[in-house]
Amino acid sequence: MARQELVINGRGETKAVYPVERTHFADKKIPVVDEEHLLSQLVQARRVYREMEVGQREGTVEIRPQYPDLPVYLWLNTDSHIGSVLTDYEAFLRDYRRVLETPNFYAISNGDEVDNFMVSLGKAATGVYEDPITPQQQALLVQSLFRKLDGQGKLLGMSFGNHNQWLRGSGYKFENTWLRELHCPILNCGGVLHLKVGEQTYDLAMSHTHWGSSKLNPTNATKRMQEHEYPNADILFLGHTHQKEVLHFNRGGKDRVAVVGGTYKVDDEFGAEHGMGNSRWNEGGITLALSPHRRNIQAYYTTEDAIESFNIQMAVRYAERERTRGGDI
Repeated sequence: MARQELVINGRGETKAVYPVERTHFADKKIPVVDEEHLLSQLVQARRVYREMEVGQREGTVEIRPQYPDLPVYLWLNTDSHIGSVLTDYEAFLRDYRRVLETPNFYAISNGDEVDNFMVSLGKAATGVYEDPITPQQQALLVQSLFRKLDGQGKLLGMSFGNHNQWLRGSGYKFENTWLRELHCPILNCGGVLHLKVGEQTYDLAMSHTHWGSSKLNPTNATKRMQEHEYPNADILFLGHTHQKEVLHFNRGGKDRVAVVGGTYKVDDEFGAEHGMGNSRWNEGGITLALSPHRRNIQAYYTTEDAIESFNIQMAVRYAERERTRGGDI
């Protein structure tokens, strides 16, 4: 390669330089970015993905109870954490069976049905030592329990839970595997259920969690969810925090009901260890009664209270029928 001189300053001093050698690659593959083709593939992939998903954000349920002239009762289940040694299974099964065996009683479940701790969760993997059965066994058990409710038309809807969502680290979704055969709507990111009860329609918005959680004001997050996402909802239902509270409040001249559903994992030490109090006083079981004839929502702190109310109404109904048969009216 020929030597060349390059002047490097005003004094005329020079420096020897050599031209850079250049090699020509005649068969170098040139990548082609076909924007139209790639975008059409993405559109097709999105369509296939959405078609295969079980989850939805909105659903309509027409409830047809055995006694249509009486209210329907909604057991708002959340955070049962099936699989953990810290869960009160006697309490959970008591409420579950009441719904399964009692006319006009129905269930809505708002996530964390399973404890579902996995060894891949880093620091959270310590929960594995509290689960004597595997995540698969937990999921099969929950699937079997809720299929029984679903088979009798008593399961009205399900939502997501962060413990359920841990399955996604393996490329699966809880709702697309264990819940996909259920007939009820699966609100995989939360959403709203339009519940048709006799002459009335009640909009129930639920999500496993929402921003605005407060230890001093447990239903604060439900109000934020109503204001920012579901302004027309009659009922707002949250879980996750293992707090328990039910509240009637007014928004826009309309009575609303906020529910934070508690937990059946009443011996959980996590909350107490992190200054959030314990769960022993927050056992789940909040139940709502929806009137079929006029817009009216009654809240019961336990399923026991709800059952007592239903039995009283059944007794009144029976007494009125007997009185009519006896010719008193």
